[in-house]
Parts: sequence; C-alpha cells; structure tokens
Amino acid sequence: MSSLAADTTASMHTIFSLAGEAFKGAETLSSLNLQTLKTLMAESEESSRLAGSTGSPLELMKLQAAMLQAAPVKALAYGRQVQEVFATFDAARRAAYEESVTSAQAKLLAAVSSFFGNTPNSEKIVALTQSALDTSNKAYERMNAATKQLSETLAANVTKASETAAQASSTALAQIEA
Repeated sequence: MSSLAADTTASMHTIFSLAGEAFKGAETLSSLNLQTLKTLMAESEESSRLAGSTGSPLELMKLQAAMLQAAPVKALAYGRQVQEVFATFDAARRAAYEESVTSAQAKLLAAVSSFFGNTPNSEKIVALTQSALDTSNKAYERMNAATKQLSETLAANVTKASETAAQASSTALAQIEA
C-alpha cells in the first residue's frame, strides 16, 4: 500500500472513530436529557399533589422553599453529567489530533532530512525544523493547560453559585419556619 493510501486510510479511520464518539456522546446526552425530563415531570406531579393537599399558606410556602432548595443541587448534578459527556468526547478528539500531529511531524522531519540529506549543513536544517516543531508542540501544550484551567475555574464557579443558592434557599426556609 502506498504512503498516500495508508495516510488516507488512517485519516478516514480517525474521522469515523471521532464521528462514532460524537454519536455516542449525543446518545448519552439525549438519554440524560430524557431521564431528566422524566424525573422533573414526576417531581412536578408529586409537588402539585402535595400543594393541593396543604392545609395552610405557610405549609405551601414551606413546600415551595424546599423545592427551591433542591433545585440548585439538581442543576449542578445535571451540569456535571453534561460536562462528563463533553469531556469524554474532547479527550478522544485530543488523542486523535495529537496522534495525527505526531505522525505528520515525523513525516515532515523524514522528508526534510531526505530532501536536504546530501547538502552541506543538513543537520542544521533538520535541527531547525525540529526546533520549530518543538516550539509549536509547547504552544499547543500551553493552550491545552490554559483551556483545562479555564474549564476547572468555570466548574468551580458553578459549584460555588449552586452552593450559594442552596444556602439562600435554606435561609429562606428557616425564615418561613420561624
């Protein structure tokens, strides 16, 4: 098999593999959304039933405050599950990208070495090419690290906001009960 045919086959394999991962993620996300809707409908039905059976406005307010208190915690759990789906796909995408880049860089170095193999100072040209590739790899690694840090910061902020909302709901419930 020629090098071009092998490269094309490898690229097609990567594309179909990533498409499969994307469909798997979409399927997982769809399943999560359907389960979330099913749960919300059941909880809504239960809270409507409870609201209809309350004997006083104070009991109704307590019921509403309890539901509001649970909402941020549930939203945070849902957000984490969605984040896991995207993280799984992102890991597969990064692995495929890095494998592709590593292969392309090795081929580039081999081509440069072969092309300049009989010229004087060819080692310097190959070393310069390697240095340029190393620099681009380091930039990619820094970008990945910054992206990961941003993602972790966002997740921490969402967690903190949910905890604050849950605490505010607890405070409101305590004031209603007082």
